[in-house]
Amino acid sequence: MNLRELNIKLTKESLRKEISRDILIIQTIHSIDELIKIINTLVANLRERYGYYAPRASRTEDVEKFLELINKKIKEDIGMDLTQKDLDSIIELSAEIKNLIQLKKSKEKYIEELTKEICSNLSQVATPLIASRLIDHAGSLKHLAEIPSSTIQVLGAEKALFRHLKTGSKAPKFGIIFSHPNISKALQEQKGKAARKLASEISKAVKIDFFRQK
Repeated sequence: MNLRELNIKLTKESLRKEISRDILIIQTIHSIDELIKIINTLVANLRERYGYYAPRASRTEDVEKFLELINKKIKEDIGMDLTQKDLDSIIELSAEIKNLIQLKKSKEKYIEELTKEICSNLSQVATPLIASRLIDHAGSLKHLAEIPSSTIQVLGAEKALFRHLKTGSKAPKFGIIFSHPNISKALQEQKGKAARKLASEISKAVKIDFFRQK
């Protein structure tokens, strides 16, 4: 093996060590978040268009139920008349949104399996989606394991934290972890305490996951 081949081999081995599987978590959560944005935008457009034809049905909160109502093509008394082409266009968009929702569910299933493999303790404590967003925000599982629980608690609330430091406004109590049931369902006066407890549990869980891989 000549020097050039040796350098290539060493470079490949170095890259292989540096690229950990948590990058797959980061890329997948990016895909999920992009799908959520696209779905929300298309649903808002669809509600507006279908609202001319069936105003009450267009206000159905559950998105999947709303899409099913569109397939029934039931015109409401107060709705305006639409041509068959108009309805076909609406139904076509509805079908595309359904496909995107199924794709999102597929990605969520994959990320659930991925986090169970890579960071099972963190996934169990934080939920797969929150675990993924925390890893993404920290940059890697390693970096998340290195930061204190107080930082984990407000991870994702950097704008609010910066505003607090700059203007003296109220400091944020939580960031990404806000959507966790332990916090979102807690009484308002208990949310801060619940966030501190959860952040502490997350900090312990991610350290176990990371150092288990060493």
